[in-house]
Amino acid sequence: MDTTHPPKSQVKAGCYCRISSDPDDKREGTARQREDTADICTINGWIPAGFYVDDDCSASNGKARPEWGRLLADIEAGRIDAIVVWNQDRGWRKMADLESLRPLLEPRGVLLATTNIGVIDFRNADDVFRAQVSTAMSEMEIAKMKVRMRRAARQKAENGQPHWTRAFGYLGDTRQLDPHTAPLVKQAYAAILAGSSLKDIARIFNDAGAHGLNGTPWTPSTVSLFLRSPRNAGLRSHNREIVGKGTWPALVDESTWRAAQSKLNAPGRAAAGRKSVRRHRLTGVLQCGKPGCGGYMFGQWTNTARITYTCMTCRSVSIRAEHVEPLLYRLVSGRLAMPDAINLLRAELHDEAEAEVIRLELETLYAELDNIGVERAELLLTGRQAKIATDRISEKIAKLELRQQDQERLRVFDGIPLGRAAVADAIEKLSPDRFRAVLNVLATIVVLPVGRCGRVFNPERVQVNWR
Repeated sequence: MDTTHPPKSQVKAGCYCRISSDPDDKREGTARQREDTADICTINGWIPAGFYVDDDCSASNGKARPEWGRLLADIEAGRIDAIVVWNQDRGWRKMADLESLRPLLEPRGVLLATTNIGVIDFRNADDVFRAQVSTAMSEMEIAKMKVRMRRAARQKAENGQPHWTRAFGYLGDTRQLDPHTAPLVKQAYAAILAGSSLKDIARIFNDAGAHGLNGTPWTPSTVSLFLRSPRNAGLRSHNREIVGKGTWPALVDESTWRAAQSKLNAPGRAAAGRKSVRRHRLTGVLQCGKPGCGGYMFGQWTNTARITYTCMTCRSVSIRAEHVEPLLYRLVSGRLAMPDAINLLRAELHDEAEAEVIRLELETLYAELDNIGVERAELLLTGRQAKIATDRISEKIAKLELRQQDQERLRVFDGIPLGRAAVADAIEKLSPDRFRAVLNVLATIVVLPVGRCGRVFNPERVQVNWR
């Protein structure tokens, strides 16, 4: 009498069916598996106690398979005596998974039946060996498949083929420019280069009714992620590396996209998702004029519901927003309305090749600054060594940024009618970030301490040093 297997008439089998990919939900693969597993039950004289079907689920990526979990729970509860699968790899494909199952199946004498390795009793050493060999073969196939998939993905990227179906700026899944949203994307990149904030860009998109693909309004963090995508410049990336040109039309030219990345990645700019500290128009622009200080002033609300700019270094110099903001708007508008203001755009421009060289040099120097910080934190550099290295690199950065100044001026003054009276209205409509960018190009602003007549605003406290 065979004591290894229980009598066939007593075996209640759970038939498990799984298909890795079924994006169209056709379930054709699992339907065929139901028929085959039912036939295996008939051959062995077992009773199909239920069908457990996981559609569009992988057995190798570690993600949950609800029906497989339910089958194991029924085994643990004693409702199932055997597992029937079309092939062993429908249940598991890694040796670690097999070994994790054995403590559940072996003590209970749960059988496994498949078309490729027959009936397995985990209390029988020969059967266990056959299951291990089959599992090892499955694990090897997974490794080979991943190599093939990585190679194919790399080749697809190098050929410029897209890895996306739908994207903002393109019509549906056609990968053709959307006449409504594509111009908005160009406007967004131009605005970033002109000094606008991510919040400004989100407002441009939302005011135009051009929400993201999921229908939700744009936020500064989602705008930041979008503007960083190489896809917008028609570039194909793979594993965060740009490998070449794509086969779809670009929303902006590559030089514009790269210039925007330099802006977005510049030291001191708030990271994506982080709340900007520049809530007030002149935060970080006004310099403290107290002798020996030289700090910068930040806006804050007072108890009387007024905004006051205060030096964050010495805390002893402040000025009301209602006094300094209108004054600077008048001064900037007056300067840009002068006939010679147009000369701000007549400086010699860099050609595209030189601009790209400067951009790459700046990126390298910014990265070196980050490395100095890391090496100082790890005590690989002394404080003095870190300061010397930082000062030298900062000096190089300053020189390169001066070489970029002409091109930056073109971007900052884009759309402003220089040399005409209409400039005042244009300045008044600028966002705080854009106004700061204009002001930084034109002048440095120093606020002197209050004199004896501190209760009366003295415009001479605000010193404008035109560049």
